[in-house]
Amino acid sequence: MRTKGFTTLIIVLTGLLMSGVDGAAYAEGSCPAGYVFSIEDGARIHRSSGLTSPVDGIYYTNHDYRVHQFLGGTSTTPDWVNLTDVTTGVSGWVNGSVATCFALTSPSRSN
Repeated sequence: MRTKGFTTLIIVLTGLLMSGVDGAAYAEGSCPAGYVFSIEDGARIHRSSGLTSPVDGIYYTNHDYRVHQFLGGTSTTPDWVNLTDVTTGVSGWVNGSVATCFALTSPSRSN
């Protein structure tokens, strides 16, 4: 019974994480199923998708954000991510080198 409850908890948490809730840890519609989105602390938010574009803000991991679009790259490692830092209200583009999708992993089971 304990295993069933734990499995249910994992399924519910995974569903919540992938449901499109805005937040510092996960993003709406940004990653394939089974992946979570992550942005490095101190990521620069550029006005357009280019490193020479002016920086309008800095993202910090304690900020909330909403992802709007991935540009280029792959579904898990985009070249650019268009987002809004909900905490500061700054919208723009974050380079894919500091924003990526990570696969969810299952807890280890000991026999």
